[in-house]
Order: sequence, then structure tokens, then C-alpha cells
Amino acid sequence: MARNEDSRYMSIPPGAIVSGSLPKFKIYIKSYNNHYTLWALDGNVVTQEKLNKLAEIGHEEVFIDLEEEIKYEEYLENHLTEIVKNNAITNDHKVNIISRVSTNIVKNSFESTVATGFVKEDIVERIKKLVENALIYINHYNSLPALSKLMGHDYQTYEHATKVFWLTIAFLCKNPDVIEEIQKEAAHDKFDNIIEQCGIAAMLHDIGKAYIPKDILNKKGALDEIEWEKIQKHPLNGVAMLIDSKIPTFVKKAVLHHHENYDGTGYPFNLEKNNISCLARIMRIIDVFDAMTSNRPYKKALTPKEVVKIMVTQPNKDGDKNNGMRNCFDQDLLRKFIILLGKIKITKK
Repeated sequence: MARNEDSRYMSIPPGAIVSGSLPKFKIYIKSYNNHYTLWALDGNVVTQEKLNKLAEIGHEEVFIDLEEEIKYEEYLENHLTEIVKNNAITNDHKVNIISRVSTNIVKNSFESTVATGFVKEDIVERIKKLVENALIYINHYNSLPALSKLMGHDYQTYEHATKVFWLTIAFLCKNPDVIEEIQKEAAHDKFDNIIEQCGIAAMLHDIGKAYIPKDILNKKGALDEIEWEKIQKHPLNGVAMLIDSKIPTFVKKAVLHHHENYDGTGYPFNLEKNNISCLARIMRIIDVFDAMTSNRPYKKALTPKEVVKIMVTQPNKDGDKNNGMRNCFDQDLLRKFIILLGKIKITKK
């Protein structure tokens, strides 16, 4: 049976096509009678003149064949710097493209880790390049409000890691004093760029879930004792996958400690206060915020305002964290994170 023509193609913003590049996929435009016409052959140079004419005609989107989606994703990652710096593309389109690239890197890291048992060096290098582009985007394009587009949606492991990554990078960019604290903790490690390494930790914080069966991760009801034990082991699994890599020790500690609570009620070691690394304390806050503002298999998303209220409220006498989680977090870091949310304008939702 032939596919419906609309279901065969995927819309992409023209700004994703870099002038002078050689896309390895065909590009189509949609005519007024809903017919898809070939606009650029794969392997042909897309000139600025050709892009200008497209804008003059009024085409706000172009299309690719879904069968070439992987080629398009590779193209986006390889040309992300040019796309981020392209003033002709809106911040909303940029954040969607950056999110797509980020999620694809996370997906690749999980898939390759399951196959090999460790995180490959090329994944680490791809994350470093992504951090470079993230810093360009956040520091030069007044882009914090656009990051609100990433929030919410369904809770999926790949997308969750992407959102934790972006909020961590944004948080550090706006809090240089926190970067100084992380640098003091990492004084004995050797690395070139502190934010780059923090980005690796945020992107790979849940890599240990690669070995947890999807029926547990996506279970709609309450986990039984054995299932919960498997979930609680994912920080240990994660650091085991990183142990032989060249990643600095403070990054490995952040992956290991990102479920530790400030009051000592977290896992896997029940660490408390400053025995938990600074980066892990930051990631704990961001991890909880994203999880609670996303639709999970067993619970609907709360609004950012509802989540912030829970995060700043003391738990009741029975310790039910659904009513208050204030004791779980470093209060100074939590305050700084809430200020960041205001700048992103996410708390207005």
C-alpha cells in the first residue's frame, strides 16, 4: 500500500540549511496544491541566493523524506555552530534543532554503551562540541526564554537527559561563583574546560539506566521492591561505565551522587550536605524539577509553579516528599535555580 504523501515527509526550517553546504539528503518544497517538489538534490551546494529566493517566495518550511532523517540529524550536528550563529533563524527553531541534536547524542550514548559496556570517547567529544554550541547560544543570543520550549512534555530518558544538560549549562553560565566552587572540588583533576566537563556529567547522568529494562522504566504502577532496587543501582552502573574513561573524577562523582539528598535520605550512599559534590547537588535539583514537570508513566506533570512550591516546602511529619522536598536540596543552590527559572520565564507557566 502506498504511503500518504504527507506522511512521507518531515518539515524542517530553512534556517537549518547552511549556505554553501552540501546536504547528503534531498530537500523539497510544498506547493499550494500540496504537491512536494524537489528543491535541492543531495550532494549539491545550497547557495545563499537560492535560500534568499526561498524566503522571497514566502516558504517558512522545507521538507525532507523521512527515510533520510538520519542523514539530516548528522547534518545538523556537523553544522550546529553555523546554525546557532545564523541570525536568519528564530530562537525557537534554534532550540528545537539543538534539542534534536542533544537528544540524538544521548540516544547514541545509551545504544553504544549497551553494546560495549562503556562510554565511547567519540560520544564524549560530541558532548564537548555540543557544550561549545550551548555556550554560544546562551551567552550571545538572549536565548534563555527560548529554553522554556524544552520543558514539560513526556518523561523519556533521552529527552530528560537533554533537558538536565541544558538547564545545567544555563545555570552555570549565570552563576560563576558556583563554577568556582566546583573548580575547588576538582583541583586535583586535569581538564581544559570546567563547563564542558559539567556538561558531560549532566548529559550522561542517567547512563546507568541503559541496562534497566524498559518495562521497569515505563511502568505505570508502583515499582515492587526488586524493581526499585534495580532503579537505585543506576548511579553505580553509570559510574562503572565511566570508570576507565579519561573523564575527570569530579564528573564521575557527580554521576554517582546525583540522587543523593542534602538531608541524607537519597541513594546509593545516603550522603548528606557537603559530602555530596557541588555539581551533584545542582543536578539533583534540576533532575527533580524536570521529572516533576514532565508526564511520567505513573504520574501527570505538575506545573513549574507547583513543583517549585513542593521544592521549597518543608515535608510534613510523615516525611511525604510529595508535599515537601525542601530538606532534599542545598538551599543556596535551590535559590539560584529558582532565579534562573525566572529569567527563563518558565515559572509563569
